[in-house]
Amino acid sequence: MMMPQAMETPMTAATVLDQQRFTALWRATTERHDHGHCDAVFAELAHLYTGPDRHYHSDEHINLCLTRLDEARESTGYAATVELAVWFHDAIFEPGDPENERKSAAWFRDCADGAFSVDTMAKVESLIVVTTHRESPQSWQEKLMVDVDLSSFGLPWKEFIRDSRNIRREFKTLTDAEFIQRQGNFIRQLDAHSEIYYTDFFKQRYEPVARENIRRLLDVYESGVAP
Repeated sequence: MMMPQAMETPMTAATVLDQQRFTALWRATTERHDHGHCDAVFAELAHLYTGPDRHYHSDEHINLCLTRLDEARESTGYAATVELAVWFHDAIFEPGDPENERKSAAWFRDCADGAFSVDTMAKVESLIVVTTHRESPQSWQEKLMVDVDLSSFGLPWKEFIRDSRNIRREFKTLTDAEFIQRQGNFIRQLDAHSEIYYTDFFKQRYEPVARENIRRLLDVYESGVAP
């Protein structure tokens, strides 16, 4: 099994990933029960998400996504492929690289090493790639995946602006003006949508707050200073 070199040092003890949950998911969906393999994959994921340059695309983001997935389960249904995609969707992250999601999907394939069915592999990879947010999701699983990934937009302003600052920290090679242009373009694209979220659960619970957060953030960007 070929994996990228691990990153170092976890962020905080408060955002440790849940190995028991990951192991249960892996064993419930895999066709090959190799416990050592599962443990190795989890260890590598934990290293990646707690790397020193991970400030937003981190274990904390994965934990929030899993929490939102759990909250939405009764309303939206549950698919193990969506949860697998959540775990892996930001495994590879190089600031500014438009191929991060595709590389994460490829990394998942390498990690899986034939442990899943062809159908499961294809579904998880497509769910990871949909988090590029370049195309509208089509299936209910894709819609749920997109909503889960964007769920942080529905956090209270104090937490949302903290996340915005953490994204800025990841793009440390950009000037404020370059970052504002880049991130502002993405935020404006979201704001241009008639609705940010695709599932009723996220629309009803997070749409108004997310819309307000986006508009407040755009006002901050208009000042010419990154938060």
